[in-house]
Amino acid sequence: MKTKKDTFKYPGIRAAVDGNTAVIMCEREASDAAGAYPITPSTQMGEYWAEQKAKGHINISGRPLIFIEPEGEHAAAAVTAGLSMTGLRAVNFSSGQGIAYMHESLYAAVGKRLTYILNIGSRAMTKATLNVHAGHDDYHAIDDTGFFQLFGKNAQAVCDLNVIAHKIAELALTPGAVAQDGFLTTHLIESIYLPERELIEEFLGRPDDIIETPTPAQRIIYGEKRRRVPELWSVDNPVMSGIVQNQDSYMQSVAAQRPFFFDHIEEIADMCMEEYYTLTGRRYRRVGTYKVDDADYIIVGQGSVVPSAEVVADYLRSSRGLKVGVVDMVMFRPFPGDLITKIIKGRKGVCVLERLDQPLPEDLPLVREIRCAAAKAVENGNAANGTLPHPRHDVYGRPQDLPPIYSGSYGMGSRDLQPEGIIAAVENMLADGKKRKFFYLSIDFLRENPKTPKEEVYQEQIKEAYPHVKDLSLRGSENPNLMPEGSITVRFHSVGGWGAITTGKNLAMTLFDLLGYDIKA
Repeated sequence: MKTKKDTFKYPGIRAAVDGNTAVIMCEREASDAAGAYPITPSTQMGEYWAEQKAKGHINISGRPLIFIEPEGEHAAAAVTAGLSMTGLRAVNFSSGQGIAYMHESLYAAVGKRLTYILNIGSRAMTKATLNVHAGHDDYHAIDDTGFFQLFGKNAQAVCDLNVIAHKIAELALTPGAVAQDGFLTTHLIESIYLPERELIEEFLGRPDDIIETPTPAQRIIYGEKRRRVPELWSVDNPVMSGIVQNQDSYMQSVAAQRPFFFDHIEEIADMCMEEYYTLTGRRYRRVGTYKVDDADYIIVGQGSVVPSAEVVADYLRSSRGLKVGVVDMVMFRPFPGDLITKIIKGRKGVCVLERLDQPLPEDLPLVREIRCAAAKAVENGNAANGTLPHPRHDVYGRPQDLPPIYSGSYGMGSRDLQPEGIIAAVENMLADGKKRKFFYLSIDFLRENPKTPKEEVYQEQIKEAYPHVKDLSLRGSENPNLMPEGSITVRFHSVGGWGAITTGKNLAMTLFDLLGYDIKA
């Protein structure tokens, strides 16, 4: 019997890999050169690239791979920019403080209209203490640079978005970032379908291909055709790029980038995602949705929380009759306000979950953008003369069109988020819910039952000085086991922890290789 998977030209190669490996299995075919400096949890991306280089791997352009590891992430960003300027398809890998360290170099990469991709293993930034696990601080640290930004919810999405991102970057002449949750995706082995080498060759082509110039502004610069990855510098044409501009010209060069380059990214992204779907059957949109058509309540997130939220949504629909949907913010820059205002319009509640905390702004980054987009939809509804001030956005002409919006912080430093936490976020929105506008999940500021008399004294002091602190955290009414029916869970314990992780992965890979199991390890 012919399945839907068989109807597409490139259905993928079934494999069990972690997120870091998934990236390199694509990059080793597509890209020519990498400049990177190792930092947890993206270190393995650089290691695997270096390994492929050492093995003499030849990419789709017929080139051996180039790898330059300089003295730090700041230098790595400069190296990657230089590789891209010479017309190579270039790539970088980093996380956490490494992203912050290279931050100033990213603005210049955008201004030069470079085309490289920054692969991020998203990691909590060192604040009160050091943590190398998942957090979205680094991802949002660069949201002002001009990079377009994509976030994969699992290893499958990460490798697919990596390939798509290269095409967006090379058509839009704008560098991009593709993120995945540190450890929770970078190191989690999953059953996926890897993009074929032939798919990458057909979809991306070679960096030295001559293509039709895709936008009017680019045609003014390059003419009707241009090199896929423009060669801004060569030994035969050693020109300067990014020279000094003073009061008479700097502002023009910055402002011109909006209409002539940035405003084309959304259309190009939609086109690339649709083309990828026609070749693979794997559909991506700037905003992914799950059971939102009839949903009264919506959970919005990015990264590995999305699959968990989808399972909870199914559970609440079947067990309580609650119509819950899930929104996956695949693209954060440019922000898809045109799509999100349509999706959340008229809902009974929208809860935005974010894996970070920024205490001083009005809101966390994702919910801040959503509120802003919704405000533009309200302005459209208030337009007196019928001319919409924000034509890309929906129109909120009635008070009930603007949904109640809630903000939750979860999972910082890979803090475990059980189904109970997501259920708490939904229960908070219900008619009889607490309706707290901001909250934390999976932590407690005060224990219900202090363990010692001394702890009880401390807690009483906190209650007296901060009477509302307990209300900052939410707990759900239940924590169901939502593992798939018939699934097997194995947990290893060992003295000191040595060997248990490897043993678990080996067991899972054996089940995948011999019995064809779908695995996570």
